[in-house]
Amino acid sequence: MNSKIKSFLKYFLSVILTFGFLYFAFRGTDFGKLYEILLGANYWWALAMFPILLLSHAIRAWRWRYLLAPVKKDLKFQNLFSALIIGYMMNNILPRAGELVRPYAISKSENISRSAAFATVVVERIFDIISFMFLIALIPAVYSGPLTEIFPWLEETGMWLTSVSFIFLGVFIFLMIRRDIVMRILQILTRRLSEKKAKLVDHIVHSFLDGFLFFKERKNYFVIFVTSILVWGLYIMMMYVAFNAFGLVENNNLDLAAALVVQAISSIGILIPTPGAIGPYHYFTIQTLTKLYGIEYTVAASYATVTHAVGFIGITLLGIVYFLKDRLKVSEIMKEKLEQNSNR
Repeated sequence: MNSKIKSFLKYFLSVILTFGFLYFAFRGTDFGKLYEILLGANYWWALAMFPILLLSHAIRAWRWRYLLAPVKKDLKFQNLFSALIIGYMMNNILPRAGELVRPYAISKSENISRSAAFATVVVERIFDIISFMFLIALIPAVYSGPLTEIFPWLEETGMWLTSVSFIFLGVFIFLMIRRDIVMRILQILTRRLSEKKAKLVDHIVHSFLDGFLFFKERKNYFVIFVTSILVWGLYIMMMYVAFNAFGLVENNNLDLAAALVVQAISSIGILIPTPGAIGPYHYFTIQTLTKLYGIEYTVAASYATVTHAVGFIGITLLGIVYFLKDRLKVSEIMKEKLEQNSNR
């Protein structure tokens, strides 16, 4: 299938998912009351989310430095942070585009392999899924209500996602170690290609596997583990801080435990390929607040709207600044994306 047709179908599906989830999220909402609640919110608390979000991204960038260390030492933090923010900005525009743009951005600023950088982004996504499952496992310890009755699919979904993630991670690590097997597979797959194209495919595959070399540096395991906990801890803190914007701490006694539950379940929405998780995030956040904690529907909808908007608008604007500062070109990014699609 033509790569342009594949891209169109992918984005068309993303649009359908976005509007579908938005419909189910806000179906039956009293928008007049929603507007009143939004007007009455304490936006100082809501805006306090953003510096916490930036700190979590800064820690992500710091962790990324350790993941990329075997590829290149002493990467500049500023370049890592800039590439990461640009990646998230692109995800807000085109679903999953950031996973391609981020390696492109760091490869331009640090002159490293895009394939290796892309592999570390894949590893990050696997870490995120495993962290998500860890949060799901913690929910029974902090919430004693009817979780499985309301979300009967939650535990099974988490287990499937984690299992698949571990399988892919194990396969990549095995192939990284056993390069001889990779060579034999590549010889079979590329024997009908020209010598030039065969060498290119070989280079891309081996560079990609180089992105998993950090597993050989056990001294960095502790830092990667601690930074991963800090990232998700800050996400939970963001949710808690935003509770105060709508009086959910004072009036409904929502605490850090409730913030953990909301963060865990709303993270499912981030896994669904829509621009900036628009739609799925709102749906799962509203469902969690209303069905698990009895929050009035329009209040929950207001909370979901504001918390999403703070991160979405803030990161998009900052990403544009970094995009212009790093002198990236949309034409080059689209070319990179088309090449990536054609190689699949």
